[in-house]
Amino acid sequence: MPCSPSGAILLLLLPGAALAQLRIRQSPAQLWVRPGHTAELNCSTDGGWNAGWHRAVSWYREQPGSRLRFIYRSSNSSPSDGKYSGMRRAEGLFSLYISAVRREDSGFYYCSSTVYPFEFGDGTRLVVTDAAEPALFILLPVDADLHEPPPAAIPLLCHLYDVPEGWDVVGWHRGNASPVTATSMDERGVLSTWSLTWLTAERRDGTVGCTAMQSSTGRTISVTTSQPSSTAQCLQWLPAVLLPSVLAITIQLMLQLCRKPHIGGPGAPQPPRQRRPPPPSHRAAGRSQETEYAAVALRAPSPRVQ
Repeated sequence: MPCSPSGAILLLLLPGAALAQLRIRQSPAQLWVRPGHTAELNCSTDGGWNAGWHRAVSWYREQPGSRLRFIYRSSNSSPSDGKYSGMRRAEGLFSLYISAVRREDSGFYYCSSTVYPFEFGDGTRLVVTDAAEPALFILLPVDADLHEPPPAAIPLLCHLYDVPEGWDVVGWHRGNASPVTATSMDERGVLSTWSLTWLTAERRDGTVGCTAMQSSTGRTISVTTSQPSSTAQCLQWLPAVLLPSVLAITIQLMLQLCRKPHIGGPGAPQPPRQRRPPPPSHRAAGRSQETEYAAVALRAPSPRVQ
């Protein structure tokens, strides 16, 4: 029986429509695990017309520079390699297990389909720490010269270093509690969060305080710093020309949250396209801003390193 032109067109359109229906979800979005324990990351596939999408998934770990390194494939018959293991728990439901986690295992992990169109999940951030509470610092901009007139307001950063689960609310003295401004993980796997506020002229003398709260328990920790009236001896004003750069660290951290990964590494499957290609301009901007901000001295104690 001959195929009508309309039938052929319909057959061509159906796969394209089905491709758009494939969805990959990862859970949890963030996972805190103590050193030595096992981390469990989950991935589910839904929709689409290709049954192969629901039989196996690939797992990648983000490397410095936003490149992805292939680490494991979860399926019905996935062997353990000692560090990583996994399984298909049900049709379209997969797990990755990372055994005996260490601090350096912290980072972002992504799940993807193993056949075209190689869709990716939104990722899971794994945080490995045994800290009971974060270290808390207030970072103050400092400049060697006193400038007249001083700026109308100066920026302050409340820095939470080595953050355990749930410490996601920051309050400033004489201010309201608010969510953290930005979050970043350094190359050692230490998670930091930041909150930004501005110190106005009428509040420059006296004490500035920052309080962090664990939202699940209501537990709080606080830090204060004195601001004596002799600003020339304690807090010296940042030149107005550098004030925008003080915000660069927050901007750079926010860009990290929006970064999109590249796929690479020996033996990694190389899909022909990705749903969310990385914007290299963000990385370049982040480096430039970070370098500019590095010239600004910050009067704060060195954070602990575990």
